[in-house]
Amino acid sequence: MQFNIKDAKQREKLLCEIVYYIMTIGYKDMRKFLHIPADYVTEGGFELGRIWAELQDLYNQNQLTEEEIRFLLKIRMQLTDSPQKDLGIWLDRADEVEKYFKAHGTLSMPNTTLFRDGASMFQWVHQQKKVQKQCGLSKYQKERLESMGIQWIKPKKVTGWEEGYQYAKQFFEENGHLFVPNKYSAPDGFALGKWIQEQRNRYLGLSRWEISDEKIDMLEDIGMFWEDIQNAEWDWFVGLLRECIRKTKKPFTIHRNYRYKNYPLGEKVGNAIEQYGNGRLTKEQEKDIRKAGFQFNIHIR
Repeated sequence: MQFNIKDAKQREKLLCEIVYYIMTIGYKDMRKFLHIPADYVTEGGFELGRIWAELQDLYNQNQLTEEEIRFLLKIRMQLTDSPQKDLGIWLDRADEVEKYFKAHGTLSMPNTTLFRDGASMFQWVHQQKKVQKQCGLSKYQKERLESMGIQWIKPKKVTGWEEGYQYAKQFFEENGHLFVPNKYSAPDGFALGKWIQEQRNRYLGLSRWEISDEKIDMLEDIGMFWEDIQNAEWDWFVGLLRECIRKTKKPFTIHRNYRYKNYPLGEKVGNAIEQYGNGRLTKEQEKDIRKAGFQFNIHIR
């Protein structure tokens, strides 16, 4: 018979035959997946082994819907050789990532982005790239992630100034600013903090190298400040705080991990609160954030 997984009656028939198979052979293996020989035929002539193998092939060819995949997982079919053995959890994660993609149009996200259960969505997305590189995801997993714009291979690495600029741009996209600590290095070891400081030195004439107007414009487009950095960052923080408070239209609690326009506003507010508590926040700074609409007795948690 030609099995049609979209037919509810045929799915019910398959489920019954599997239960009968387990009872007939006294299947006691309680491992996650059920293994049925490809040549297995029931006493009633149902070609269970062939149908089982054909369904696995359909999955491998990415010809099944998510609902159909979940049905096969329910009947304990192993669908992938990926190290991510629990495909059901993978599907749940992919659903949440897909919602993020639909809301933002990209899988480029802050490293603080979490799933509903508190796990890191940012780390999960990067883990998929790692698995794909090392041993490969299934075709279904790979194509589903590709439909959300995941990039498996980083763009060809460029050298010189353009390389540093790409790191700076990525930092800006993930953090909403370009106030990079001097000692900061990218995950792969690129000394971005030193590179940023070198660009400032070139702009201020403190380096033997020069920087072109074109490069100045490119850096300013991603949030570069050249002089009085400490005050510039403070002014940036106060400006975003003022905008954030006004847009909420009512008092709200600012949590430590709260981000606004990808800027770690909650962290900066927390630092200001600590400085206020130990007397290190200057009167001028206190005045600035109060004028921005921040009220210590309302916004502190």
